[in-house]
Amino acid sequence: MADSLDILVADADRAKAAEELRTHYESGRLTVDEFEERLAEVHAARTTGDLEQAFRQLPRTEPPVSFRLRDVRWSSLALQYVLVNAVCITVWAFSGGGDFWPKWVLLWTLVIYLRRTAWRSRRRRLPPPRRGG
Repeated sequence: MADSLDILVADADRAKAAEELRTHYESGRLTVDEFEERLAEVHAARTTGDLEQAFRQLPRTEPPVSFRLRDVRWSSLALQYVLVNAVCITVWAFSGGGDFWPKWVLLWTLVIYLRRTAWRSRRRRLPPPRRGG
């Protein structure tokens, strides 16, 4: 994890961090002076470690963009797909062969897998919160 703190950040990372700081300010965790100081730190940040420093003593809602790892859910779905079909093909092979009935299991699990991954990529983002006034 120490090596990941030396990764250079992009403008998008800084913008996301600034928006998260703004959320903390609006919720009352930061004073105006603290907010402005930390916002200056975010805009001057070169590495993920610099960004993390701006969030000292604040709860994080999600890890920074640079820290995100591969989508674990996608790999879990792929593993489930492979295991279910491998079991069915193994049962078919040990039962003496004949008509290749696992083709139906392959087809339906593929349909379910594709629907789940497509649904995940199409999921809508939540609208930004409305400001009272």
